[in-house]
Amino acid sequence: MSETAGLAFGEDARDPTGFSAVTGQAGPMKILLVDDDELFLEFAAAMLRADDIAVETCASAAEAMAALHLEDGGQPAGDFDAVLIDIVMPEVSGTELCSLIRGHGGYGDLPVIMISATRDMSLIDQALTAGGSSYIQKPIQAATFAGEIRQKVAEARGPR
Repeated sequence: MSETAGLAFGEDARDPTGFSAVTGQAGPMKILLVDDDELFLEFAAAMLRADDIAVETCASAAEAMAALHLEDGGQPAGDFDAVLIDIVMPEVSGTELCSLIRGHGGYGDLPVIMISATRDMSLIDQALTAGGSSYIQKPIQAATFAGEIRQKVAEARGPR
């Protein structure tokens, strides 16, 4: 974890044994990042990877549905600790994707963090009502982004 994020959030989210303190699973936290803006995908993924968070990126809701096995009705892809979704995307919005994720029985506890540059509170409210765990406003702050993601995942998962 970066020193800045570690200071901001009190402690490192990983212990020396290689387990994520957030998820309790071996290895780094793994995030599915969904955004139609390729530059944002590259930037955000780089910020997370620099902080020892594994990232799989999807440039559309369709790609995310495939990564999560939503289309084939199969078993959920259980290796993601959270999904980070842009609210405003073409074809299938982030809000619709969030609803699809929540509609799949295997993803009830998966934190879904909504992200957007929109200032339209009705869109943000719709995304949270559809099952979003929390919301992050773009533009993101590079120095604290990974720590903010770790904190929101921990909050969504609650005390263990």
